[in-house]
Amino acid sequence: MTVVVEGLSVFAGDRPLVREVSLEVGAGERVGLIGESGSGKSLTAASIMGLLPDGLRATGSVRLRGRELLGASERVLSRLRGAEVSMVFQEPMTALNPLMRVGRQVAESMKLHQGISRRAAWARAGELLESVDLPGVARAYPHQLSGGQRQRVLLAIALANDPALLVCDEPTTALDVTVQAQVLDLILTGVARREAALLFITHDLAVVARICGRVLVMREGRIVESGVTRDVLTSPRHEYTRALLAASDLEDA
Repeated sequence: MTVVVEGLSVFAGDRPLVREVSLEVGAGERVGLIGESGSGKSLTAASIMGLLPDGLRATGSVRLRGRELLGASERVLSRLRGAEVSMVFQEPMTALNPLMRVGRQVAESMKLHQGISRRAAWARAGELLESVDLPGVARAYPHQLSGGQRQRVLLAIALANDPALLVCDEPTTALDVTVQAQVLDLILTGVARREAALLFITHDLAVVARICGRVLVMREGRIVESGVTRDVLTSPRHEYTRALLAASDLEDA
């Protein structure tokens, strides 16, 4: 398995925010993590990335290709983030540097992790931007791009070093339906080309139904149901999953 999470709990002081979460994602597998806002989805992702906010602590185990990440030093985690594991965030304007051209931001990731020359990184950045349907924008600044275009830049950065695991945290929530579909297709294409594992975090059941082979349902910091996406969404066992389904448009689709 690419990533194996066992007994992950996240605490604020003595108060548990995530409780005994276990999941695994293999190479080429697409797994969805769904639940309402505040259910612990993003904290689970942050724990995997080693990006928990100050004041929170995690226990349990997070192994990436057999390497334990919980308790690893920031120096070790910095080498892994962007190289072996990458993340696409919900709001690209907070993740992108507003003062740096987007092509340079893509190139910097490759220079850092691959040690290639500035010229080679710039050329490869242009290719990556073109692969996410953004030809000719390398010299643009983030504010000159639309929300969907900025999200594609983040995807190009996340895929620049061919990560083994891509974590997407609500990456299409702020986009309209048409742009959302385009970004989802690019995510699927990007991970398929690299045979990367995908952990896709969302509250949108329709998105999970479209792109994920397996799904885990999270409520109040716990996984309450998991299984093959089609089975979970057509014959949910847990009352919370049934409530999520009833509140969505999926049953009418």
